Amino acid sequence: MQTGPQFVIVSGTLGSGKTSLIESLLNTSEDASDTAVIVNEAGEINIDGAVLSESASGMSMATLSNGCVCCSMTSDLVTTIQDLMQFRQVAGQSLFSRIVLECSGLSRPGPIVSSLQELAYLRLKLHLVSTYDCSRPPLQSADFEDAVAQLAAAHTVVLTKIDSVAIERREEAIEVVKSVSPLARVVNEFSASVRAREACASPGIIDVPIGIAQPRQSERRRLLHPRVRVFRAKYDADVPWEVALDWLENIAGALGERLLRIKAVVPGESIDDRLLLQSVGTTFSAPRRLNRETTVPLGAIVIARDCGREDLASIPMEHPVSWFNHQ
Repeated sequence: MQTGPQFVIVSGTLGSGKTSLIESLLNTSEDASDTAVIVNEAGEINIDGAVLSESASGMSMATLSNGCVCCSMTSDLVTTIQDLMQFRQVAGQSLFSRIVLECSGLSRPGPIVSSLQELAYLRLKLHLVSTYDCSRPPLQSADFEDAVAQLAAAHTVVLTKIDSVAIERREEAIEVVKSVSPLARVVNEFSASVRAREACASPGIIDVPIGIAQPRQSERRRLLHPRVRVFRAKYDADVPWEVALDWLENIAGALGERLLRIKAVVPGESIDDRLLLQSVGTTFSAPRRLNRETTVPLGAIVIARDCGREDLASIPMEHPVSWFNHQ
């Protein structure tokens, strides 16, 4: 019987390097046309999808941007995979060799794997990958429960941010991973391309399980992260990026440890430019210039714990900004 495509679930805490790992995988692939990527964004602005779309031409991409995939999107995930496979068949093309799901940082793999029972006929070869941020050990954070669920399920754990920590921190990370997931393979490599290649190596791949009881629809809608909320901000194109950055830093200062993640697309120096500004917690990375063909709209996604929209709306910006609850 014909074997189906490799199905790689990439989980990991917020800002732990999932998108960068997949981007490296696409950049090192000779031909991305046999790879499909499904991006689960916690917010409606598909920022990670825009970043990945710049990495490989010919790649098929789909997005799930209505919430955390492990809470409420499992049925949409099944439909998305079916649609990708059917489109490939109708086009007269061969099967994908690999489908990669980038989970949101809030997702737990268990409910996702359970939902795949409906796709057992596709004979998907399942491989679970989790990223471990050595600079922000996930088991020492408030995301402890999500991190344990991600690591415990993983066949392969990829250490990230290793160039920013001492060797002792890397060795400690390996010990932590082995204590949570003793059978997992740990990828401890400086080279981004080697990390990506090793992340999707064949050991540990298993058939999608058959016979797992499916959660009822009411259970699918139950949030596993009741204290975490996702907010979306909209603003006009005339906001200078420096002003936007100051505003985002003010948000980080006001929320402190309650802030989990910021992703924002702001205008660049010219009318056609777009800059990506991101933070993990209150730590911001350098701005990234997006491709001019990028269609992702201006706006920001803020993921925070124990925070209301009024908290964010009280932080002033020199230009008009509108806040919306997303989750």
